[in-house]
Amino acid sequence: MSTFFQKITIKKEIKKLNKVIDLKIIKGLPYRAEARRHKFLASQFYITNGRAQKSMFRKMSHVLASFVL
Repeated sequence: MSTFFQKITIKKEIKKLNKVIDLKIIKGLPYRAEARRHKFLASQFYITNGRAQKSMFRKMSHVLASFVL
């Protein structure tokens, strides 16, 4: 699965999970398992999203440093 489709899938899953968590909060039910799943998905999204941004930022910082020095 490409990172693009992985991001889309994780976003959809997080949205569904948020709805479930919201309903459980409104009803006053515990939502510990859903919170763990949400935390895991958020970390996975950060990892897939962060790789490209970190490498791009790192490249840009090197280019900027070469112009300054």
